[in-house]
Amino acid sequence: MTNPCPALPTLPPMALSELIVLNRRGSFASDTATDVHAGPLPSACSISTCLREVRVAALPVNLHPAEEQCEASGFERHRGVDAYRFMLQLACGLESEIAGETEILGQIKDAWREHERDDGESATTLRPWMQRLLQDTKEIRSEFVVGLGSASYGSLVRRLLGADQHGPTLLLGAGQLADAVLPYLDADEIWLWNRHAERARHLLARQRGAKSRERIKLLEASMESELDAWQNAHNVVICIPADPQRDESRAHAWSSNARKGRLLHLGLESAAGTAWDGIGKLATLRDLFALRDSHASQRAVLLARARRACTDKAQLARLDDADGSRPGNANHGWEDLAVFQSFSY
Repeated sequence: MTNPCPALPTLPPMALSELIVLNRRGSFASDTATDVHAGPLPSACSISTCLREVRVAALPVNLHPAEEQCEASGFERHRGVDAYRFMLQLACGLESEIAGETEILGQIKDAWREHERDDGESATTLRPWMQRLLQDTKEIRSEFVVGLGSASYGSLVRRLLGADQHGPTLLLGAGQLADAVLPYLDADEIWLWNRHAERARHLLARQRGAKSRERIKLLEASMESELDAWQNAHNVVICIPADPQRDESRAHAWSSNARKGRLLHLGLESAAGTAWDGIGKLATLRDLFALRDSHASQRAVLLARARRACTDKAQLARLDDADGSRPGNANHGWEDLAVFQSFSY
């Protein structure tokens, strides 16, 4: 008995050797006047950012633009396994100015969605490799990249304070350093003190969101108000220079409070020879910089591993392609890219 509804024939998936990626650096964001369809591979999936333009396609090798043509338009050309490795590194944020950032992932996702909508025929040949790319990227990012964090003053302060931020946090200062630190304080209540009340009000006004501003309490710009806060705050973060005339009173107020959270003095390199010498649970700029250096070393190790993982994944794709197990050409839609919903960008 014959099958009354025979399966429709499917196109053979493109070989990895037919994958081509063009990359050129410069400002090619979508709001510029640059014609992203000019030059080689005008029908490719185009990913345009403020730093680069990338064109990716899968088509027979004899249709690949010559390297000289690409160079004339400012593109570097990647093909086959090298193209796949480059796209993995790009999607993982390893080609970005800030290694490991996640915004490029969203830009790739948006570009692919637009390409599927506008050029279904071209997208059909590229789709298996894009789906594999996104799945491999998810695995690499989840193992090596997600959780790297940043090395800003604010993020380092948050790490130095640790998880014990349940009580009020006193923040001294309203300059650039305090501005960088304030959004990273996780306390439910933050007491903001500065000897110039107007600067403290301006700092509060710059905070995003009503909820963020609601948890910040402006203190009177008096020494009495400040010392009273020292007596009751759980954690204290100092973002003003050392002041020998006032620091002795501050150190005494801190020591007289038995509840003891953490004290960070970011206006002091070392406590030696100051009123803060011998104060418990005190961290200074020296501790912050030591944490920064350790963090940078850890980031470098993880990013190097991520780059090696990209190379390994690309080689595995080449081997799968050679033994006939290259990505299939099933007619999957945009919903298949939901594997990236766990990433924020």
